[in-house]
Amino acid sequence: MSLRRLPAIAALTLVALAGCEGPGSEPTGRTDAETATPTQTAAPGPERKWTRGYPNSIAVLGHSGATGENSAPDQPGVEVRENSWATGTNPEVNSVYLRILERNPAIEGQNVNYAEAGATIDQVAAQADRLLGDDPDTDLILIQVMDNDLTCPLDTTALDDFRARVIAMLQNLDRSAPNSSLFVVSQFGSVPTYARSLTRDERASQGGTGPCDFMTPTGDIERKKVRRLERAIHAYEGTLKAACEQAQRCSYDSGAFAGIVDRREYLSDDFNHLSIEGHAKAAAVTWNAMHRAGVLPRTR
Repeated sequence: MSLRRLPAIAALTLVALAGCEGPGSEPTGRTDAETATPTQTAAPGPERKWTRGYPNSIAVLGHSGATGENSAPDQPGVEVRENSWATGTNPEVNSVYLRILERNPAIEGQNVNYAEAGATIDQVAAQADRLLGDDPDTDLILIQVMDNDLTCPLDTTALDDFRARVIAMLQNLDRSAPNSSLFVVSQFGSVPTYARSLTRDERASQGGTGPCDFMTPTGDIERKKVRRLERAIHAYEGTLKAACEQAQRCSYDSGAFAGIVDRREYLSDDFNHLSIEGHAKAAAVTWNAMHRAGVLPRTR
């Protein structure tokens, strides 16, 4: 099964660059991912550096869900990083970065996007190492990982390995970037709502016959396979939550992305990535979730 069929769902939490750009840059090309071995041990860190205000710098680690890939209708298949929900500069998206900039001008230009298409946990861990080499004092680090590691039917051995690698990465960041706050996001949308947001013809274009291909080549929805894939996704999301709890300064969005009701306008034309509207929705949801978690100042 190709999990890239589930954009904001199974695989859009889905979703390259190797070689990162400098602070504030929004690169548009892709490069090969570097390899790195995350450190396994953790050490308690200090309280958040900016508990009473908004951060002075932000970075995102992850897959193509954060790169703006295929988000511009006139640039099919292209990463348009200014459309990223996390660090983008397009006012139509009103990214997390732009929302912070409105409240804290000191963050201007301090928005770095390390995300890369197809990134697995190993590649995201390598992104984390590059960030630590570039700026270990980054205030806010957003993390979007899961889709490209997801196994369906669920493989518990692979899930346990994923959990160990996520914990290692988060603890590495927790120890090596002691003034940073980490925020991990869940899966965007759900399998059932994603399927219902598409027309029968659109579902047929994405359909398959594998054990987790919940849309058939005729555009039907196989509910047994929907449940099978949902179980796998929820297991991986539970792992993200549990892993985050192993790092002192990590917060999980508590499934906020998963609570989004998918609409066709949130998806790009490839059905595997977010549109500009989708990135705007993801930015708004993340913004609210960070306030609820106390990562950003609580609103009155």
